[in-house]
Amino acid sequence: MRSGVAAGLMGVGGIFCSFGAVILVLALIARNGDFRGELPAMWTLATGSLVVGALMFVLGYLLNRMGRSSSRPNAA
Repeated sequence: MRSGVAAGLMGVGGIFCSFGAVILVLALIARNGDFRGELPAMWTLATGSLVVGALMFVLGYLLNRMGRSSSRPNAA
């Protein structure tokens, strides 16, 4: 059960990080165009997506590591 939650957190966190990176690139490109009014919202969304995605990915990674450090041997 724990490994499924960890994998889900890492997967969704990776998706959020990718989404934030794409928006960040679009905001950098839009800086030169006529979209200056939308830049603050784009920067906010990109930063929020990157932070939330990174937190979810790290939580999933730590949960996965915590699950591996149990004292019982791995059942194959």
